[in-house]
Amino acid sequence: MAGRHRDRSSSGPLGWAAVSTAGVLLVCWGLLQQQGDPPVPDRSLSLSAAQTSAPRSSTADQHSTDAAVRPGTASTGSTPTTSSGVDALPPAVPLSIEIPAIGVSSPLHALGLNADGTLQVPSGDRYDEAAWFDGSPTPGEIGPAVIEGHVTGTGFGPSVFFQLGALEAGDVVEVSRRDGSVATFQVYAMDAFPKNDFPTTIVYGNTRTPELRLITCSGEYDANLDAHVDNVVVFARLVDST
Repeated sequence: MAGRHRDRSSSGPLGWAAVSTAGVLLVCWGLLQQQGDPPVPDRSLSLSAAQTSAPRSSTADQHSTDAAVRPGTASTGSTPTTSSGVDALPPAVPLSIEIPAIGVSSPLHALGLNADGTLQVPSGDRYDEAAWFDGSPTPGEIGPAVIEGHVTGTGFGPSVFFQLGALEAGDVVEVSRRDGSVATFQVYAMDAFPKNDFPTTIVYGNTRTPELRLITCSGEYDANLDAHVDNVVVFARLVDST
């Protein structure tokens, strides 16, 4: 499935992201010489707006009301098929991600947790690649698969997820998997959350069908903190697999 191509290029600030084990906080660190902010999601695309306008069976019902859970915990529900009739996929390590609408094409590598419980972030030669958190379901399995990427690249330029906030409802995200399949997700909501008030359950809580979470830093750059103040989170659901 192909996505819409739109020109959303811009120059902007620099930063990188990390997630706590409990998923309460995604910490974004900035570099010096900031020159603007990454795109911020349209408020009409917020999760609450999507739930209000979506059919009951497609968005609002996919999120459990369980208490806070460890990031990436899969649902124990018994609904293996999405509202679009696509069956959940068996586990398979993701290899690459494509987001045509914002020109993202990146290999994926697996990252786990640091000794202090924070999520490892892309570094070294793979700094500007997106990464899948291997404590979450593989994309296409039941539950929320988590993929992160830096907003700021090496050399004071945009990194892989700089334009994440410019996505729109209906844009597609394609994840190629080691078993040869491609899991195609469609964006249904996105939001910017203050990093000091990160909604753990909403982002990482159980889902009854395969979903995807894309996470990076965004919002105003605070020079005193050397960080962006917000996290952009994209919510997407599985709509196709080949």
